[in-house]
Amino acid sequence: MSTRAWRGSFAIPMTPYDDRDRIDEDVLRAEIAFCIGSGVGGIVSPVMVSEFRVLSEDERRTMIRVPVEVSKGRVPIIANCAAVNTPLAVSFARYAQEAGADAVIAMPPYMRTPDFPTIYAYYEAISNAVSVPVWIQNHTVAALSVAQVVRLCTELERVCWVKEEVDPETHSISRLLAQNCPAIEGVMGGAGGLYMVTEHARGSSGVVHACQFCDVAQRVWKLLDAGQSGEASGLFEKLLPGLLLERQLGMAYAKEIMIRRGVFKNNRIRASSQPFDEADWWEIDRVWERIKPYLIWHK
Repeated sequence: MSTRAWRGSFAIPMTPYDDRDRIDEDVLRAEIAFCIGSGVGGIVSPVMVSEFRVLSEDERRTMIRVPVEVSKGRVPIIANCAAVNTPLAVSFARYAQEAGADAVIAMPPYMRTPDFPTIYAYYEAISNAVSVPVWIQNHTVAALSVAQVVRLCTELERVCWVKEEVDPETHSISRLLAQNCPAIEGVMGGAGGLYMVTEHARGSSGVVHACQFCDVAQRVWKLLDAGQSGEASGLFEKLLPGLLLERQLGMAYAKEIMIRRGVFKNNRIRASSQPFDEADWWEIDRVWERIKPYLIWHK
C-alpha cells in the first residue's frame, strides 16, 4: 500500500512506568493493543507524549520494539529517531528499520538548534541509513520554514512526510500544502488533536496525538472523511474538553484516563509535574463523565 493512503488518528503511546521507574512492558503491550483495537490509522512512538527526552537509549528502543511486536503489521508503526546529534539519530533509525518499523520520524537536533546546512546533513544521513519513509517533525522547539521543509522533501529521497506543528499550526499546514510539492506524500497535525476538524478541512491526512481518546478521534476523522461534518463536529465537541484538559495537566492526566479505561496501572511521569489538587480531580471527574458515553473501545 502507498503511504499516501495513511490517514486518520495516528496515536502516540505514553510510556508506562512500574513502581521502580522502569518501563512496564506488560502495560505497554496492553496500551498498543488498545490503540489497535481502537481502529487507529497508525502508531507513532516514542515522541513528546512518550517523554522520549527523559528515556535512556535502551528504553527508546523498547518503545519502538514493543509496538512493532504487538502490531504484527496490522497498523503502520512510525518510530522516532530524533537525537541531539546525527550519529545517534542514524543509530535509532537503523534500529527502527531492523525492528520492523514502517517509517521513522525526527525533529531536528533539539538541545541547541543548529544552522540549516547541519540540519540538512542530519536528515540526509537519516535518509541514507534506511529504506523506509522519513517524516519531518516540524515543531516550534526546532522550527523549519516552509521552504526548508520543501527542500528537504524534494532533495532527499526518503523524506516524504511531515508532522507540522509550528505555531499557528493550522496556518502552517495550509502554507505547506499550498506548495503542492509532489515529494510530500502527506502532512499531519498534532497539538493534541485540538484542531483536527479544521486541519481536515485544510487538507491534512490525519492527526498525531496522545492515545487516551484515540478511538473517539478516529471516529471523528472517519465521519469527516465520509462527509458527515455535522455528526463529526458534534462528537468532537464532546471530546474537546478532554483534549483541553490534557493541554493543562499533561501526561499524568492522559495516563489517569488510561487507568480509568482499564489499560494503565498508575499515572507516573518522569517530567516534572504539579500534583493534582482537589479542583483538578473535580475537573478530571467532570470531563470523564462527559466523555464516557461516547467511548468506543471497552475492555
